[in-house]
Amino acid sequence: MVTRKRNPRVLRFPRRVFSATAVLIALLAGTSAFGAMLYKDYVVRYDRGWDILCDPYEVRQGDWVLKIFRQKGEIAHEDFRDFLGIFQRLNPHVKDIDRLRPGQVVDIPLKKLVQGHLPGQSSGVVTIPFVMITNPREMIKKQSRAYTVQRGDTVSRLIASQFGGRFGNRTYNEGLKLFKAVNPKIKDVNKIFVGQKIYMPDPSVREQSWYESLFDKAGNLVEKVAQTAATETMQEGRPSALPSPAPAPMPPSTPVAPPKTTGPAAEAASIIGGRLMAKGTYYLPMKQGNPFELDLSRFPVIELQNRKKVILTTQDRVMNVDLPLIQSYWTDVKIVKIGEEASAQAIVEAVLSAFAGEKITDRLAFDDGGVSVIVTAKWIHSAPSANGQVPRHTCITPITSANQQTHAAIRRYLDQNDIVIKDLLTGTPVPAPAPMATETDGAAETGRIDGSNQKTLIEAFARRMGFYYSPNTSISFPYAGIQVQALSNLLSFGNGREILVDLGDLYGEAITAIRDIGLDILQLQADTPPITVIAQLLDAAGMSYTREPVFYGADRPAEFNTALTVQGILVPTGRGENLLFTEAGIPELIGDFIRSQEIRIIEITTHP
Repeated sequence: MVTRKRNPRVLRFPRRVFSATAVLIALLAGTSAFGAMLYKDYVVRYDRGWDILCDPYEVRQGDWVLKIFRQKGEIAHEDFRDFLGIFQRLNPHVKDIDRLRPGQVVDIPLKKLVQGHLPGQSSGVVTIPFVMITNPREMIKKQSRAYTVQRGDTVSRLIASQFGGRFGNRTYNEGLKLFKAVNPKIKDVNKIFVGQKIYMPDPSVREQSWYESLFDKAGNLVEKVAQTAATETMQEGRPSALPSPAPAPMPPSTPVAPPKTTGPAAEAASIIGGRLMAKGTYYLPMKQGNPFELDLSRFPVIELQNRKKVILTTQDRVMNVDLPLIQSYWTDVKIVKIGEEASAQAIVEAVLSAFAGEKITDRLAFDDGGVSVIVTAKWIHSAPSANGQVPRHTCITPITSANQQTHAAIRRYLDQNDIVIKDLLTGTPVPAPAPMATETDGAAETGRIDGSNQKTLIEAFARRMGFYYSPNTSISFPYAGIQVQALSNLLSFGNGREILVDLGDLYGEAITAIRDIGLDILQLQADTPPITVIAQLLDAAGMSYTREPVFYGADRPAEFNTALTVQGILVPTGRGENLLFTEAGIPELIGDFIRSQEIRIIEITTHP
């Protein structure tokens, strides 16, 4: 039987190959797609303002990126370009995505998460239900196709042509077991006849995320996956109890995956923006001879985004080699000694101290449109980005409550400006608040008033504030023994105060005469900026306001926070509204954040 080898460079995305997406969505929504649930650890990486749920994957012989993508999550299904970009940024050690090396460990991005969506998300490792298969044979059959035996066919020849390999090797044996599972009526695989209808497992079954769960340690097909009781599931990002069915006994031959690394070191790696390697052996190149073999289970390594590495140790030697010798040999490797019970905060501080010779500051500042941004943090570590073109700044601040986390819109905005905010939760964790909206409805969108000339500005401002404005109002006043008629602009504030606004129509003694009859006059110069006009009108009304208000990106002291100073005027109105008038544009995400504080933004347009 002739089969065609698939070309790994051909982009074909049939819907069935994204079956893992449905599984992931089901587990995040708290529903079981196929049956019982076990729990699995995933890592959370940070990319451009988003927490990214990732599945660490060790590259195997014959793997290529598209093959891996086809069996993984939601982002790949919705936007391949976005998925590929995230993959490349999270895995800067993969220089050529068309050339993966067996043994490489890569993080596969599955899903974008809002802040606080999953319990333990800030630690960098989350444990969530992983849907397991209760009837493996049925799933294998769905990945099989009917075939009519031809003259000269044998089972061994068909298996070899479909799954590759030679008789007796691993892939051949797995293919044979799959064949037996979907053809239970064939008692002797050496006896098939021409015209017989059989089922051939499709080799793509090996790309399914649940494929490895089909076999035990001995390589035998598992008849039934253990019905392990799930005690928690996820509903809108919050844990809720489920009725616990009686768990079925675990078959002795069923493999139990060892737990992945969690704890302070993993949390510290996530905060710094790196990844923790704490399993297996890491090979550091030597100038001569064999590479230096580092046991990661004893000496875990944090790999930073700029590919520099930090070896964590509680001892004065690493693999029986003195620390100064190791430190002097590899310039891109730092050795950090930590305590046996070091917290994530202590590890972060120790790692950043190791880079004391590099640029570390506690304050960043820049202007963007009508906003001045100042970011302060306990530690700010600056390093080149993955492509080496621009500096990336990681801002780390300990916080005592999830309520003190930086607003999601501000985090995303700063990330777009190469500033990564990492809030390190210390003390007793409390449930994170529901994520604050970063999108607004039509009623909260930015309003606009016409400021192209002073008269239209005053009229639009008065209408927005609920004042009464009457342009070209006739007034009568005595002057030099006679009664004089003139036109001016009357503005009533509704609190018993009213003024005339003179735009250059009144001259000389007329102004004094009008004031003598008890009317107040506000004279505006022709070149007065719109924001200053509004400030003078509010002063005349006796109303309080804030010029160039400052907003903080997190509900915590200003010492370590993000301060946003807006070029404008913040006015609390008598109708319970807070209005922010501004001439200069406000970046979209900052606007989202300000609106989430129940403030309406009013932009003054100066062009007709």
